[in-house]
Amino acid sequence: MDVIQTSISAFLLREQPFERFRFARWQSALAITLLGILAGLGPQGMPSPEVPELPVLPLWGRLAFGVLSMWLALLIIHGFCRWWLKRGGRWDGQGDLLNLIVASWLVVDALGFLLTFLGVPEMLVTPVWIYSLWVSANAMSGAIPKASLGYGVGGIILGTILAVVVIAILSAGLMLGAGGMPSPAAG
Repeated sequence: MDVIQTSISAFLLREQPFERFRFARWQSALAITLLGILAGLGPQGMPSPEVPELPVLPLWGRLAFGVLSMWLALLIIHGFCRWWLKRGGRWDGQGDLLNLIVASWLVVDALGFLLTFLGVPEMLVTPVWIYSLWVSANAMSGAIPKASLGYGVGGIILGTILAVVVIAILSAGLMLGAGGMPSPAAG
């Protein structure tokens, strides 16, 4: 699949023109769904001996949440980066930015999720997540000549912050609505 080859090149920080990101949209859909499944299989949402009163989602719930939150993050980051790159005339809107973002995420994020799933300490996995931001920004700056690496990093970071805030608010709302938040201790 073209998305895998393009993602490997992005992971290796190879500069690629926008033409390399012209692959079938179903490949991006499959890739982002796979990342969502990997996110859902991670240890977050598992029973925690440190905080036993936190609600635990069943496997199907974690998978559904992983897939839905990954898709939501993609759409938010794509929308933000689209605006970010068009402002100031850095990008004319030609080219498939969604495919670029998905391809830049696939290999590096799959690696991060797999390391987390295997129990590698967060301190060692965090550099992979930071590298993920760099890979995406590098892919943008390679495909869009007027967008510098620093400008790409700024767009990816701001888009990611926006996505995390939206997903956190929705998650808290769902937990409160489902009665899943622990009640405060009676005093």
